[in-house]
Amino acid sequence: LWFPAYILFVDNVYSLERVTGRSMSPNLCPDPTSKDYILAKHWNATKDLQRGQVIMFRSPVDPERQVVKRIIGLEDDIVRTRHPFPQSLVVVPKGQLWVEGDEGFHSLDSNSYGPIPIALVTAKVTHIVFPFERMGGV
Repeated sequence: LWFPAYILFVDNVYSLERVTGRSMSPNLCPDPTSKDYILAKHWNATKDLQRGQVIMFRSPVDPERQVVKRIIGLEDDIVRTRHPFPQSLVVVPKGQLWVEGDEGFHSLDSNSYGPIPIALVTAKVTHIVFPFERMGGV
């Protein structure tokens, strides 16, 4: 009986997630050979999104993957893009977000695939929980 409750909790409330790769360095995974474990809040994940917030979302190029990036622009914002995006400025369309990795040169983000639908957001990243020396809010 506890197993269904556990599944309900990690799918809809909070979950512990592993983060790898360089795209969010130095804030997450500052050492590319290590992993960070984060607390992801799934409850009301798309409510009250803000610039600068770190989120998890389904990859628009591989929906089986969850991706962690920072919100740079909300709908109707004008965002200065980075290479390889073909325009230097873009207006974020209604119902979408502009997301980028903190390490711009090693990130597959909106500069590669454009703005993402808010509906792809699955969680807000709230804390780093491991490694312990970096434990704290994001």
